[in-house]
Amino acid sequence: MERNDQYPGLDVSQSGKSLRYQIRRAGYNIREIQDYLHLSCPQPVYRWLRGKTLPSVDHLYALSRLFGVHMEDLLAGCGEKPVYLEAFHGKEYLVSYLKYFQQKTA
Repeated sequence: MERNDQYPGLDVSQSGKSLRYQIRRAGYNIREIQDYLHLSCPQPVYRWLRGKTLPSVDHLYALSRLFGVHMEDLLAGCGEKPVYLEAFHGKEYLVSYLKYFQQKTA
């Protein structure tokens, strides 16, 4: 069995995009996230979304519970395909499938 000793880093920028996707998907705005996490100002949330910093483990846990997803769904590893892209491509597939059937029935 081959051993993989490469350290699995996080892609902060892609993690920000994943977090933005989950916030939008769940229908929340920045102010609601700020209030839910008991933050005194929205700047930390904006820094997360811009890919400048990552939320703390406590905040990741709270957000994952709020959105009904795993903590890993809010993060993106270096070189990994983020969850929001998988969902986007899944949506594209469904839309193309719908168009195909609409043409068949027309």
